[in-house]
Amino acid sequence: MYTLILIAFLLTGLLVYSFIIEPHLLKQRHYLIKKDKRTVLDISKAYDLYQAESNIVIAHISDLHFSRWFKPRRMNRIIRSTIQNKPDLIIITGDLIDNYKKWPHRSTKRLIEKLKKLQAPLGKIAVMGNHDHLNDGHYFVKEIYQHAGFTLLDNESVFGSDDKTSMNIVGIDIESPKVSFTYEATLAEWQLLLLHEPDYVSRITNLPNYDLILSGHSHGGQIRLPFYYAKTKGALKYTDGLYLLGNETLLSVSSGVGMTKIPARLGVPPEILYYHLEPQQQSNVS
Repeated sequence: MYTLILIAFLLTGLLVYSFIIEPHLLKQRHYLIKKDKRTVLDISKAYDLYQAESNIVIAHISDLHFSRWFKPRRMNRIIRSTIQNKPDLIIITGDLIDNYKKWPHRSTKRLIEKLKKLQAPLGKIAVMGNHDHLNDGHYFVKEIYQHAGFTLLDNESVFGSDDKTSMNIVGIDIESPKVSFTYEATLAEWQLLLLHEPDYVSRITNLPNYDLILSGHSHGGQIRLPFYYAKTKGALKYTDGLYLLGNETLLSVSSGVGMTKIPARLGVPPEILYYHLEPQQQSNVS
């Protein structure tokens, strides 16, 4: 009898944690990235010691999956994080909404307001994910990004520079009729590629041209148990974390923020990633 009570108590606690507590958390990860990708450092516990004025900081958000279960107010933690860390550039790598067919349109105005509060001097850039396209939702998502001040890359590139660095960013949307996996390199100091489904890096014909590839899609499994770890098509090989693809190219797979199928997370808390890009000159000195 006591054993059954204990099991029931543990199961209840597990459900409360996975449906109510963990989805409301936000983990911050910070990486110091040099031109030689073999020397990537996880500086999450002391990132303030690496905040050189010459470094470019990129905030990476993915898989928000806004829905009737995951409302725009969940952006508040992310907004506070970006205010605290002051990134130079903000990037979203797909799946802004979960399913347009089920979208609560009363939340549209609030979602735009929240996305507008994300601010960065080099701008805000996004690509679409597979869920953004469900039921022709990509038309809606495109308008959301436009009203919120984001540049949406639909199989195209954008170049930008300031007094600290120059950067070329390619955004690939594999669901788009314009999909292409080949883009010419530029003379920018940093070459970035945004691709929602990380396994599609195998189709990139000039992979060594890129310094950093940002993706999501996997949710890190979303529910992780000792005997169970779900994987998603498009993220079967690259599931979460950092992967060195040769000596020059680093792939980062975000576990994302939101949820799909069930409104729960277990063992994979929502996360926002920060990349501190160290200039070539400073890397040579260090």
